[in-house]
Order: sequence, then structure tokens, then C-alpha cells
Amino acid sequence: MYTVFKSSESFRLMERTGVDLKIEADIVAYGIKKFAVSDYGDLYLKIAELGGFIMLETIIVSGTNLKSKKGTTLSFFKENQILTLESDEHIIESDFSNTVKKAITKIDYNISKEDAVVFTEKKYDNVQFKINGKELLFSVIK
Repeated sequence: MYTVFKSSESFRLMERTGVDLKIEADIVAYGIKKFAVSDYGDLYLKIAELGGFIMLETIIVSGTNLKSKKGTTLSFFKENQILTLESDEHIIESDFSNTVKKAITKIDYNISKEDAVVFTEKKYDNVQFKINGKELLFSVIK
């Protein structure tokens, strides 16, 4: 069911527990829906407008504490089409809980109105998240 890049091995497998249901409920309460999953984490997202700019707001819940000073990219794949977005901020840092062994990473991506339309109309198959040269491939929930 899940496709994983070899470099995903640098991410920790995410053990699924009852805490995940609570985390998901809290995220969904803010209007952000689960979009894609992998053995290493879950990707939630929504399109929002902020001060006239269109943003793709994302949250990654994973077992890996993510940090970067170089930003991230998020690529959406469908057949021969790829939409690649760069993070709005270069400094990325997870909120990690030692108690539940989960990291919550919030990352925003600037998108154009055209990308927002394409994004909402097309269904993607996979999403690739890149941080510090590491890649994680998520399978889009159908």
C-alpha cells in the first residue's frame, strides 16, 4: 500500500497508537485534513489565504524530529505531472513530545492562484517531502 524511497530509512517508523487519533482530531478541528500517509508519518494540509497570499498549510506528524535551516520542498505526483513547492520559511523545526514520541511539524508553502485551482481539481497519487537531502514519500489517501 505504501511506497517508500530508500532514503526514507533515515526517518523513524511511526508506531501507531491511540494518541494518533487524538492528534488527528485536534488537527482536523482546525480545518486541516489528512491528505497522505506513509509508514513514517501522516501529512495534513489545507489551502488558505493570508494577507492576499495563497498558502498551502501543512502539518506532518511523524516519529522523527525534523529540523532544517535550508527549508523543504513538497512535490505532488500524478502520472507524468509534478507540482513542486518550496517552503515559505527556511528554518523548520518540529515540536517533539518525548511523552508520546511524536513530532508535529508545521510548514507553509506559497502557491499561486493557478496552483491552488490545479491542486484542488486534480487528484495526486504521491507526495514527496524533502528535508536536508532526505526524502519521504507519502501515498495520497483516495
